[in-house]
Amino acid sequence: MGFQDCEYVEEGPTKTEQLEEQIAVLEARIEELEKPRELRASGTFQSPVVGGRRAASLPALSRGGSPRLVYSTLSYSEIPSPTTMPTVSGGIPLPELESLVHNFLQHCTLFGFFLHIRNFAEAALGRSGPRPLPALLHAVHLWAIHLSGNEELVANYEAQYLSRTLRSAVGALSTASNNILHAIQAEVLISQYFFRTTRFLEGKYHLSAAVSLVLSSGLHRLRSAEVAAGNRGFLSAAPQTRSPTVDPLDDMERVAAFWTVLTMNNCWTTADGSPSNLAYTSSGSDARIDTPWPVDPVKAIKVSMPPSLIYLQNSGVVELELSFGTVNAFLANVPDTATSIPALHSKSAILFERASRLVDTYRPDLNPSQLAEFYDSFNSLEALIHGFLSKLPEPNSTTTMHTAREVFLIHSLSRVALIQLHNPFVDVAGNSHIARRQALDAARGIVAILTLILPNDFVFVDPITGVSFPTSAPLVQLFTSLSFQTLFMATAQVFIGELDRYRRSQAVGQVWDGDMDEQHLMDAVEIVLATMNIFAPTCRLMNSQLQIMHRAYHSVSSRP
Repeated sequence: MGFQDCEYVEEGPTKTEQLEEQIAVLEARIEELEKPRELRASGTFQSPVVGGRRAASLPALSRGGSPRLVYSTLSYSEIPSPTTMPTVSGGIPLPELESLVHNFLQHCTLFGFFLHIRNFAEAALGRSGPRPLPALLHAVHLWAIHLSGNEELVANYEAQYLSRTLRSAVGALSTASNNILHAIQAEVLISQYFFRTTRFLEGKYHLSAAVSLVLSSGLHRLRSAEVAAGNRGFLSAAPQTRSPTVDPLDDMERVAAFWTVLTMNNCWTTADGSPSNLAYTSSGSDARIDTPWPVDPVKAIKVSMPPSLIYLQNSGVVELELSFGTVNAFLANVPDTATSIPALHSKSAILFERASRLVDTYRPDLNPSQLAEFYDSFNSLEALIHGFLSKLPEPNSTTTMHTAREVFLIHSLSRVALIQLHNPFVDVAGNSHIARRQALDAARGIVAILTLILPNDFVFVDPITGVSFPTSAPLVQLFTSLSFQTLFMATAQVFIGELDRYRRSQAVGQVWDGDMDEQHLMDAVEIVLATMNIFAPTCRLMNSQLQIMHRAYHSVSSRP
């Protein structure tokens, strides 16, 4: 599936022009953030308007230089918030829009929403705290319409609210330091929206923007042991990543923001084979990730005990302590106590990404030394994945549908990591049988769990509001994220590939040496395709992948 450069429905700049403008603003903002603190304090960053054009491309975030800019005199604060102004011509009446937003917020964590939901809702309604950035409000409105299930609303308003979101996002990038978390959250939601609607080029741009904001604001080094020691004079000087006066809830949100973006980056760049935006295994202090693993935002209750960041959880008091080399330690199989659902999700995404990157380095012509190094890494990563899987909770042991969905996703990412590891060797003489068995075992594990959490009378009780929904509503929202679509496709491909080998062996009269017979292979494929078929009508990406799998399955199953 190729990237598409479509035009927006509304009149105005073309898609390419808007992307160029956003890229220019992002690069200028990065340059501003990279200036010494004293230089930044001496002036303000104004909202830029692109005065020149360049070829449309994904943002080259490490490239030097910046485009020519003409600065506008329009103050960003003059842009009215949609919750405080009368609805513009063609807009949705505010009471109806608020109802849609309420529905979205019940399931927003499925789409990368990491802010404290209640606090955000109160601020959006003007009841407490500063008003959210317009870019974030517009992004929430866009998602609320997109998931409304109302075809008339979607047809009449989605393109309009998308245009508002993109225009306000440009301003958010230029003023990100005013509320960095809201700017990151807006970019995450916009990116997820574009990926879900198969507009991959734009999705990757906004994902890159989120990564850039996270790194430039130092969220990868929150509560770094090295930084803390440096500030005490034991190590070289380093910038503070957290002030002792920061609200612990804000600190929790910053940690969640970082891991949300890292997980998105790992899933998407791995899914399409593009280079990662994060070199997180680097040993260099600037790139190394020291931020502690995230805690569960639902279970965590803030208690006032600054400057430590302490949360009261079901199992007792948990403190996010100073950390060092968080990801490197995990990949080195250093034990830790991070077992929250968000932490397990982040770890599984890292395993998924690492497995794919490792097998990309394999070539049949590796010399003996290179081959030995490859298999050392291969065996270590495989052992790490199996050990990780052995400690995971079962999805059907959880108390809420949301938690079951997250646990299933964690299991699936980890099992697809095993599939990725063994895929290059399923047809290699000498390794074929072992590799096929490992890939099949991983795929069968996904199907087995899938059948457990999708009973016919599925009813989901929302953990926040306690409102019950019929089967169709929650399931569509539970399984139409990028990760599930990619994992369903990867799982189906394992069974289809094995079915193809079975058919070819029968055609030449060979004795079948596989672990699954023809009927069980077909049953497994059909379970995955039937699951995808439930959600395809409401998700363009799921539908496109379902069609690809249907064609592949038909091509094999119809052959004698």
